[in-house]
Amino acid sequence: MRIGITVLSMVVLCMLAFAACSEKRPTPSGPSEGAPDKGVEASLDSTKKEARPESMRIDNAFNAQVAGGFYTADPAELRRQVKGFLDMAGTQKAVADRDIVGILSPHAGYQYSGPIAGEAFAAVKGRDYGTVVVMALNHRKRSGKVAVLDKPAYDTPLGSIKISSATVRKILVDHGDLFEANEGMFRGEHSLEVQLPFIQAALPGAKIVPLIVAVPDNDFLERAGVALYDVLGKRKDVLFVVSSDLSHHFPYEEARGFDEKNLSLLETWNIKEWIDSASRSREGMCGFSPMLAFVSMFGRYDEGKREVKRLGYRNSGDTAGDKSSVVGYGALAFSLEKGMRDERSGDVDFGPYNAAARRELMGLAKRSVAAAASGKRASSPETKSNLLDDKGAAFVTLKKNGKLRGCIGHVIARVPLVDCVNDVARSAAIHDSRFSPVSPEELADLTYEISVLTAPEPIKPEDVVVGVHGLIMSRGGRSGLLLPQVPIEWEWNREEFLSHTCRKAGLPLDCWKDSATEIKSFRAIVFGEEDLED
Repeated sequence: MRIGITVLSMVVLCMLAFAACSEKRPTPSGPSEGAPDKGVEASLDSTKKEARPESMRIDNAFNAQVAGGFYTADPAELRRQVKGFLDMAGTQKAVADRDIVGILSPHAGYQYSGPIAGEAFAAVKGRDYGTVVVMALNHRKRSGKVAVLDKPAYDTPLGSIKISSATVRKILVDHGDLFEANEGMFRGEHSLEVQLPFIQAALPGAKIVPLIVAVPDNDFLERAGVALYDVLGKRKDVLFVVSSDLSHHFPYEEARGFDEKNLSLLETWNIKEWIDSASRSREGMCGFSPMLAFVSMFGRYDEGKREVKRLGYRNSGDTAGDKSSVVGYGALAFSLEKGMRDERSGDVDFGPYNAAARRELMGLAKRSVAAAASGKRASSPETKSNLLDDKGAAFVTLKKNGKLRGCIGHVIARVPLVDCVNDVARSAAIHDSRFSPVSPEELADLTYEISVLTAPEPIKPEDVVVGVHGLIMSRGGRSGLLLPQVPIEWEWNREEFLSHTCRKAGLPLDCWKDSATEIKSFRAIVFGEEDLED
């Protein structure tokens, strides 16, 4: 028999309020309010390289913006074209024995720049990269910060390419003064998207971090580059792809002169002169801003160990035939001696819950929400795993278009985990008092996240580890809970985390210092729809 949510559990339900990226960060002395409900993820990503089938789509992925325009929307033809560009380039022997940190790749229509993009990606094809940071521009808009796409995936005709949510969130948390989640900067823009089919073909299984760098401030761009080095500079499983064409609409020979100068200045690392030359509108590089941020990042490595190598150069006169007014395209490899980058992302730890168990729980949560939206109740299925029949405590979080739509859970394991997930998914859909019940029309726009909690255990304040422990603060019949991911998203230190948990319980902010207050910790195994494969 299913046991309902107890009074204690109701008090400590996960009522985490939505907070927009632009919202002012709360302080412990501020008014009582919730914290954002961002999913917990390992700070580093899985590096497995399993190719995804072209039919595989991830819910709530960012839609392709220019398929059918800058490149074909037909999957078979697209695959054939990209493979042809890569095969045409062959093996880039000049950098075969070096650690390639980044590449320059052009972003025009494939009939114009595809061969040069093939030269760039052939240099990294099949290498052991888990994360690809794509740095592009916006041809029409400017922004005050580097825009990050905080979605689970980005669609192309070849399928959904996963976005590294853990890396995105680490960048936003660690350097929110320089980076912001800003989906609008990606809409209608081609410079980033045209790189993605090449990544899918050359580095199948790699996740991406999409960045639009459209800040017209050189000092800011240099600081952004230093921030990227701070977050990712030691990771040998990270590749940077900088999207930029070269000169625009000069006669063939004149264009070659401008392009030769800008590429040579990067090769010889004459950055001061390159900034002056490449920042000029027509004779420079249209991707000057993302390249300057990357140059700032790459310049942090030992000068004697880094190298910039040209992989190819052509212009539209070479690829399309008309030499009266051309656009230039270059491919560069930015590399280091091997061994300078010595870290890699760790696998996301899902504990005992393998892919089959995660898929079973996620399917159950979705069925429960769909049934609740139609005024029905889904029954818990017979499970294929004894693990799911054991007592368990969990939260289910619903989001719509990236915004919180419902989050409710049980803290204490009183019923089988499948029953718990079934129950809290239904409650998140129709019983979260902050929102109206989910309607059937909304189901297609929802994304799901499940947090399986370990049993709460007493903990001393000095033993609390931010980002690892969730907290339950209790005293005098009052109790409050915050999940482990909350202090990471809000950049709280240990004392701030403790104080906010006191506030969540309706207790004084320093209640954690009182010996009469009971403090318990738990951990959460969290997975979303993008985490259903091993």
